[in-house]
Amino acid sequence: MNMNNAALIRPDRRQRGAALLTGLIFMVILTLLGITAARMAGLEERMSGNMRDRSLAMQAAEMALRDAERDIRGPLAGSTRSPAISGISNFVAACTDGLCYNGANGNANAVDWKVTPIWTLVSMTAAPSVAYGANTPATDIDGLSAQPRYLIEGIRKTPPGGAEEFYYRVTVRAQGANPNTVVWLQEVFKP
Repeated sequence: MNMNNAALIRPDRRQRGAALLTGLIFMVILTLLGITAARMAGLEERMSGNMRDRSLAMQAAEMALRDAERDIRGPLAGSTRSPAISGISNFVAACTDGLCYNGANGNANAVDWKVTPIWTLVSMTAAPSVAYGANTPATDIDGLSAQPRYLIEGIRKTPPGGAEEFYYRVTVRAQGANPNTVVWLQEVFKP
């Protein structure tokens, strides 16, 4: 055996397992990276699900606004509202059948005498609010935890030198597939 080959065969006494230690450190780092990636993927999946649910609730609220507009414009074939909405003659402070009237100056709160909108004082998950399609031939929206509901507040305005005009503030509350996903929309509508 020649001297060069003997040096290759003989173990070096200076090595103390540095390759094993380095390999273990890399394995720990790779494991932590894998766990972090899995958590991030789960978080992103929940975020996209919540965004989809919010979008579903928003679309349902938009459909309920259009349903309330149909309700205001007048009875359609299959409509249950009688008589039709004209002016604010059907509107009362008790919000009968989802039609509310705050009076000439709005609903004055006895505590601070500020005008308080009716939609903040009544239930938007049950009567007096009206369910989507209750007064129109609209069919239920699939995939929701509850059908959207709306209130119509009659507003009477007389511009200086003009004739009396009627506006309708429509407030909608809609839920997504998850009952905790809630969207509120509001518009002032003049037919």
